[in-house]
Amino acid sequence: MQIGLIRQAKILFLKEIKTEWRNRYAINGILVQLVSAVFIANLCFQSLKPMTWNALFWVIVLFSSVNAIARSFIQERDGRLLYFHSLVNPLAVLYSKMLFNTLLSITITLLALLLFSLFLDKPTWDLWRYSALIVLFSIGLGVLFTSISAIASKTKAGGIIMPLLSFPLIIPMIVVAVAGGVMVVVGDHTNFLQNASILLLIDVMIIVLASVMFKFLWQN
Repeated sequence: MQIGLIRQAKILFLKEIKTEWRNRYAINGILVQLVSAVFIANLCFQSLKPMTWNALFWVIVLFSSVNAIARSFIQERDGRLLYFHSLVNPLAVLYSKMLFNTLLSITITLLALLLFSLFLDKPTWDLWRYSALIVLFSIGLGVLFTSISAIASKTKAGGIIMPLLSFPLIIPMIVVAVAGGVMVVVGDHTNFLQNASILLLIDVMIIVLASVMFKFLWQN
């Protein structure tokens, strides 16, 4: 009897956690990179204006998260994907990786926020609104780079294809998140709901488009 999509995705999600735990040197490397970047920023800047603080935060978050989640499908061996092809629903594979990468991205981003708050001058802001933007951006980051990784894995130069495809697509998310973050740190909450809604809409669009696209990728 065929296992349901949700149960398949749950099993594969747990597999992703176990795999990363066995190879946790990769995650540890990302955390060391994040801590080092914040520490260097602390040494270079005695005090930061709110807008500079916001810009530096998003730059470090973006590159730290990308290094962690971009290898999703690229690191999978062809034999393993072929084995999954004969056993599970293709969407279960996609959703399990999306969920894992999204949670990983949220964890890295919130950790970056904690480190920034501890080691750099924290602006006077609404923490909950800023955290909401962070979570919505991290969800988009996780699902987008998972989708791009699936496309890049079908080529012989996945490491080169990843940045070429992903960065043009991620620009709208960066623009909205940075603009929304600037308004929050300066105390202007007028367009917060608009910025948050745009990020949420982008997240949903990526998930829907990736779900449609992945079925065709899975057949090749």
